[in-house]
Amino acid sequence: MIQPEGYPNRTDALERRAEKLTEDYKQALKMKKMDIKIDALEFELYVKKAQRNQLNLEIFTNRKVDISV
Repeated sequence: MIQPEGYPNRTDALERRAEKLTEDYKQALKMKKMDIKIDALEFELYVKKAQRNQLNLEIFTNRKVDISV
């Protein structure tokens, strides 16, 4: 049986579903890459804050040499 032109058929639905799945997959990959970048930035901020705190501790601690002078 031949269907008239212009009406959707099974192959059209399959193609649309395949396109939607590929778009969803690409979006998921983008989100995963963004998550990895965000995690890297959070770790970098954590390290910088730890270094700053370490410097503050070194600057403001009283040492025996400072006290004796």
